[in-house]
Amino acid sequence: IQDAYGLRITLYFPDDTAIAQKALENIFTLDYKSSKIDSPNDISFEAIRYNLVFDLPKELKEESLTCKNELVDFTFEVQLRTVLSEGWHEVEHDLRYKHKSDWEEHNDLNRALNGIYASLETADWSMMRVFEELSYRHFKNNEYEAMLRTKFRLRFQGSLKEELCNFLEDNETISRKISELNRKDLMLKITKNKINMPLTYNNLIFIINFYFIKNEELKNLAPSFIIKYLEEL
Repeated sequence: IQDAYGLRITLYFPDDTAIAQKALENIFTLDYKSSKIDSPNDISFEAIRYNLVFDLPKELKEESLTCKNELVDFTFEVQLRTVLSEGWHEVEHDLRYKHKSDWEEHNDLNRALNGIYASLETADWSMMRVFEELSYRHFKNNEYEAMLRTKFRLRFQGSLKEELCNFLEDNETISRKISELNRKDLMLKITKNKINMPLTYNNLIFIINFYFIKNEELKNLAPSFIIKYLEEL
């Protein structure tokens, strides 16, 4: 039994799943053979599994159920889902998966229920594209705090300093590089290096510059203790 220990992580956007997986792999050892990540089927409507199996941390093995039950192994399962797909899965699990006989001889309704999942999957991706377009428009309008919020889709603290706004407005090349930065690359850099600092607009700018842009003038706008912290990671 590999899911005696398990948890489900519900994410806002579909591109968060790969980021969450990599973040977990930086902490735990992934069992590739036991994990189940479905590829989308282009000819039918089917729910997609994103179930990851990891080795139980060494310090927890002695406390695990496997010490008391030989049928339980030293692993735990993590399921990754978006907010929209989570709701569908809960309904499907309780009202179809557990009561398959209710759906026998009703293939049209089975397909219709799967079609609802397909529409939610499309909505997931459409919502992500809306924010990408919104972020681009904020960039074009020199609205940099809004650009950061809609580009990286994170919960920030505080506000963007005026001196950073002015710098980005005066340096379009830099602000464009930030607006075009791959969100996944940034998130994985933060998780891999275990950056632990307040998530503010200003700190994000400094992190992006330190790892991806490397502009000296922008670096000089960062507090010295932040640069020292990043250099020591």
